[in-house]
Amino acid sequence: MNRSALLSSLLTLSVISLCMLCKPVVAEEADDFWRGFHLGGYTSMDARLPRTETSQLKLNQVSMILTWDQGTRVKFFGELELEDPLAYDHHQGINTKQSYLDLERFYFDYNLNEKANVRLGRFLTPVGRWNQLHAPPLVWTASRPLVTTRFFPSSINGAMLFGSLPISHMDMEYQVYAEALKDQRQDGDEIIHREVKGARLAFNNILGLSGNNAGLNTLGLNVMSYQKDISGSPTYHLYGLDFLLEFNRWEFSGEVYERKTSGGDDGGSGAYVQSAYSLGSEWYWITRLETLHEVDSKNADRWVLGMTKRVKPNQLLKFEFVGGSGEYEDVPRGFVASFAVMF
Repeated sequence: MNRSALLSSLLTLSVISLCMLCKPVVAEEADDFWRGFHLGGYTSMDARLPRTETSQLKLNQVSMILTWDQGTRVKFFGELELEDPLAYDHHQGINTKQSYLDLERFYFDYNLNEKANVRLGRFLTPVGRWNQLHAPPLVWTASRPLVTTRFFPSSINGAMLFGSLPISHMDMEYQVYAEALKDQRQDGDEIIHREVKGARLAFNNILGLSGNNAGLNTLGLNVMSYQKDISGSPTYHLYGLDFLLEFNRWEFSGEVYERKTSGGDDGGSGAYVQSAYSLGSEWYWITRLETLHEVDSKNADRWVLGMTKRVKPNQLLKFEFVGGSGEYEDVPRGFVASFAVMF
C-alpha cells in the first residue's frame, strides 16, 4: 500500500472513530434535554348551593403544567387549562356549554446573576399574594376574594425583571413588569386591560422572628397603571399592600387596594383579611372579611366562614358559606363544598 493510500485509510478510520465516540455523547445530551421536562397539574370540583341561583355540581378546571429545568440559566413554564369542562344542574343536566381552553401561562426565565432574572411570555400578574397562588390546591377557600378578580388583570403578556436582595435581617423580593401584547380573548365577564405596567416589593421576615413558633411574615407593596380596553378609558393607578403572618396555630393574610384615575378621580377600592386556625388532625377553621367599592356598581361587603381539611399534602377538602352583599356570577353567595388536588 502506498503512502497516499495509507494516509487516506488512517483519515477515514479517524473520522469513523470520532463519529462513534460523538454518537454516545450526542445521545446522552439528548437524553439530558428530555429529562429536563416535568409534567403535572391540578383540578377541582365544586358543589354549589347559591342563594339566588340554581344549585350546581361543577368540574372547575383541568390544568396541565409542563416545565423544563436542566439546571442551566434558562427555564420554561407552561400551563394549559380546560376551564369549566363539565357541569350539572337540574335545568340543563350534564353539559359542557361553558367550557373553553385557556393558555394560563407560557414563559421562559433567564438567570442573569444571583440577584436578577428576566421572564418573557405570558405569566400571572405579580400583584399581591392570592393572584400568584390562586390554584385551588394552594388556597384555603373555594371562593376567591372579590378584589383579586375585579381590580387588575390576572395574567399579562410581556416581560418581567425579578429577583431578591438581602437587606439586614430581611430578604426583599422585587418584580418589575410591563405588558407587550394585551389579551386577545375575554373570558366571561372578565375585564380586558391594556398598557399594563407595575412593580411589587415583598419584604420577607420583616418582623425578624425566630424560633420554633415563627413562620412566614411578609409585607408586600404594589403599584400598577393600566387602561381598560374600552373607548375613552382613563389611565388607572393602583396602589396596594398585602401581608402574610404565621404564628403558632394561626395564619393571617390580607390585601388592600386603592385605585385613582390619572385625573385624580376615585377609581374604587377593595380589601380582604383572612385567618386560618389549625384545629388539629389537618383541619383548619377559615374566616374572611372583604369589601369592594367600584365606582360604576354597588358596593359589596362579604364574609366567609368555613372549614378545610388537608387530606394529603396535595389535596384539600373545603366547606364554606359565603354571606353578605353583592351579586357576582363567578363568586356567588351561598354554600360551597369543594375538593382540589394537585398531581
